[in-house]
Amino acid sequence: MAATLPSLACPGIEPLTGKPSLEALQIVAPAAKRESAAHARLRAAVGDHLGLVWRVLRRTGLGAADAEDASQDVFWVLAQRLADVPERAQRSFLVSTALRVASDRRHSKWHRSVSAGLDVEARMSEAPLPDEAVDIRRAGALLDEALAALDELERSVFVLAELEQMTRVEVAEVLAIPEGTVASRLKRARDALETAVRRLRSRPRSGR
Repeated sequence: MAATLPSLACPGIEPLTGKPSLEALQIVAPAAKRESAAHARLRAAVGDHLGLVWRVLRRTGLGAADAEDASQDVFWVLAQRLADVPERAQRSFLVSTALRVASDRRHSKWHRSVSAGLDVEARMSEAPLPDEAVDIRRAGALLDEALAALDELERSVFVLAELEQMTRVEVAEVLAIPEGTVASRLKRARDALETAVRRLRSRPRSGR
């Protein structure tokens, strides 16, 4: 089964490429004799939401390789909690779990020390690419840097509301904050992101 990543919905930013391998995640139910209905539900959740989980992990600060590993962690949590999570709440549960996993990894000593060196996308950026691919990669790198300038809650609100096009009600549910806080944080995030993008675009390019 292949997992397709929809384009990111962000005005002024080209669609960003890349996806984790569904087969590589090897998601399985936690109990060896898990009933087939639960196993089928878990596989359907992976097929339906893998792209969403991976993008949230990426855009909240993880490198591509780390986001793939973290995706497995997120669906493992769902596998353990499957009986407690209603299907209607499954998407919100996965997103909130992804945010928590990303936060834990960003603040871990291991992640801080090796993430830059292990990011395959960063290493591949030196390879010759067609002009369009270069522009897409630069847009992605610019977006990542700009998002890194936001505080954690503002970044989460922006990623969910702007990039994933979730409603304010959905964002409030995922983050467990009032809708009014979502609105105010989203405005602050937009202003901060615009400032960060202007600053990043204005810096001189280093010569080779």
